[in-house]
Amino acid sequence: MANMAAFRNVTPNAKIALVNNKLGNPALKRNQGSSTEVYDYINVTSSIGNQQVLRFFADVNTKTFPFTNIQQNQLQAGEALSIEYVALTRIEVTRGATPKINDFTALTNTVAGLTLSQLQILLDNSRILKNNSLTRSFADLNTRGGTATNSLFYPDTDLVIPPQIQFTVELTVPSNTDTATDVDVYYGCHLFGTGAILNLKANV
Repeated sequence: MANMAAFRNVTPNAKIALVNNKLGNPALKRNQGSSTEVYDYINVTSSIGNQQVLRFFADVNTKTFPFTNIQQNQLQAGEALSIEYVALTRIEVTRGATPKINDFTALTNTVAGLTLSQLQILLDNSRILKNNSLTRSFADLNTRGGTATNSLFYPDTDLVIPPQIQFTVELTVPSNTDTATDVDVYYGCHLFGTGAILNLKANV
């Protein structure tokens, strides 16, 4: 019973400190706390509607803003993220010399069948979240959303991404009714939570 209480009482900040202490990086807990977000988008136009596995963050080095906000699939030295919620999204981009984003929606609200997609998070080659469907992010079934229109996926424990360790998010998508007409469609994955960023005053 005491052990269960200990897990319930660990804050996102404490989880970052605990994990990095175990990894031999105790100085990270003195870094600047921050609200942190990393995201990546994959163009699914050519395979839309088909069963497939999408690997977010694997190829961010080949992308630029606004399709990602990081340059490699690892956090920099002195940075960490405790994942508190995940957003799976869908955007439409007009084609042409100057492509423009003309639509942004929650993935499960746009294509209800994608609620049965399976989500996994990998840290290096270790799975820290395995085979969860997106059911809990479907607006009508989101018990932690607080409102009927919340489409966020909330993990039951804060999942920590330490610095300089590669991470990917796998989304196994079933056959579905999504289509693309005269636009390119991208699926996106946003990881949000409490983070740490380098604090030179405390660490140099």
